[in-house]
Amino acid sequence: MKKYREYVGWGAIIVSALSFLNLPFLPALPPMLSAGMLMAVPALGAVLMMLVPMLLFAAGIGLVKGWDGGRQLFVIWAVIGALAAFSGLSYIPVAAAVDLVVIGVSLVIVLWGDWQRLLPKG
Repeated sequence: MKKYREYVGWGAIIVSALSFLNLPFLPALPPMLSAGMLMAVPALGAVLMMLVPMLLFAAGIGLVKGWDGGRQLFVIWAVIGALAAFSGLSYIPVAAAVDLVVIGVSLVIVLWGDWQRLLPKG
């Protein structure tokens, strides 16, 4: 799964880099389709819209390098992205569902070997 974790890292770098470019033919890529819902957060929406691609870029670099911090940043980004996608389910259901699937699959790949450590011991 380490190889696939690196692929997720490169994908995160590419998606975040493309989100900073203002391309008219490419408005958004799948884990960022419902990111516009972050603007609904009062007083923090614009900050979150700028933070999310930067956080994804840093997480991608950490995943490619194999750092623990990359996985942690990716989980933080995934939580923010999933919240945005859940809030967009009633407004843009297809885009939000695609975002949730991409985020969920990416999280499974990134956290594959960590499930035993994350689950409660009993």
